[in-house]
Amino acid sequence: MSRSLREFQVQALQMVARQNLYLAAKPGAGKTAVALHAAWEAIYDRFTARRVLVVAPLRVVPQYAEEAARWGLKLTFSECLGPEPERLEALAAKTDVVVVSHEHFPWLVRNARKWDFDLVVFDEASRLRNGGRQGSVGWRAMNAIRKKKAPRILLMSGSPRPGTAHELYAPVYLLDGGQRLGQTLTGFRERFLTPNKIDRRTGRVFSWKLREGAEDELYPLIADMFYAATPDLGLRFVEIDRVIDLPEPVLDQIERMQRDMVADFIDDEITAGSLGVVSGKLQQIGNGEVFNDHGGTTVTHDRKIADLQELIEDLDGEPLITVYWYTHELERLKKAFPQAVDITTKKGLADAKAGRVKHALLQPGSAAHGIDGLQHHYSAMYWYSLPHSYELYDQTIKRIVRSGRGEETARVFRAIAPTDIRIREALRRKEQEQNRFYDFIS
Repeated sequence: MSRSLREFQVQALQMVARQNLYLAAKPGAGKTAVALHAAWEAIYDRFTARRVLVVAPLRVVPQYAEEAARWGLKLTFSECLGPEPERLEALAAKTDVVVVSHEHFPWLVRNARKWDFDLVVFDEASRLRNGGRQGSVGWRAMNAIRKKKAPRILLMSGSPRPGTAHELYAPVYLLDGGQRLGQTLTGFRERFLTPNKIDRRTGRVFSWKLREGAEDELYPLIADMFYAATPDLGLRFVEIDRVIDLPEPVLDQIERMQRDMVADFIDDEITAGSLGVVSGKLQQIGNGEVFNDHGGTTVTHDRKIADLQELIEDLDGEPLITVYWYTHELERLKKAFPQAVDITTKKGLADAKAGRVKHALLQPGSAAHGIDGLQHHYSAMYWYSLPHSYELYDQTIKRIVRSGRGEETARVFRAIAPTDIRIREALRRKEQEQNRFYDFIS
């Protein structure tokens, strides 16, 4: 069944049959195909699994059955979604593969009366972060079945090191039970990390970074648990920064926010309750609209709106995806560009994939993963608001830079105000760190 796979996919498949594995496959490299072939081989060739569980982002859940059909894999599927009676029915169905969303995965672990899943695939495993961040609930569910049921585990992500080395502990622990990095997160921190950002008043550590020289010790220690699929698929994109000059009064208020954690725009006062909030307030001010102290928003300037209007005119009718972050940015964009369509909605996305949307609006937190088909219609993307997460930044770009788009170089435009420079540099640093990690595990 694997005769049509690429060589690196066959090698990954062979490793899955032998051990727990983290498949670090960049978007478009074909990790879904590896998971499906691993499921088929485990059930019908090697007879090592009675049933397979796939945990995936909500939008991705239906794609597993569709992809299996394209490969001609004779697997049966049930999708654990919707109201609880429907989820119970899907769980009880005599199918080869149950696909459950990340949101419903902990429920499944609690409600599975008979555990017959001998292979568990966790798609977008970068969500498996321990310690109070997004995905920690999923991590606890995965850890519970690892200890009680001991299934073979396949973790998959295009961003195996999306933020910091701190996030490597949780997935590696799931794969080896603490053999390589120790039994506690505290011990891992003491051995490899040092505080990065600290609240000087309370001593609370907001983030961690690797100790100097720790990469050379840490990465080789865990490299055997990872398989890097980084083929050159001939896909290219170029990042084009569009400098946004802000009015002097706005620059003055930005400086005041940095210094005093407060800013004034006519009658509206903008207060940051902590240093952690200052960063978000500064970004919003630089983008042109900010949440104020009265429960509403305050418009600070329209320079990014004007820049986007200019770009649309230059593109002369070429389809464009504009990426926003805050809800008030969506409303402002829809007001400024009435023909724009929010493609985080089901209908909007369907229209965009069918080529019926000229100007698409996308929120990376809602639509960065699991969307295929946009690359057939879009080769230009505009970042109205940069995210702090490199994973979301990279995954969003890969919605248009992926297999099926041809050889044309995609263009990624970024609106860079003074408040965006620090975010841009952080994204660049995180990209370099992840690339070094890929080099170690390749």
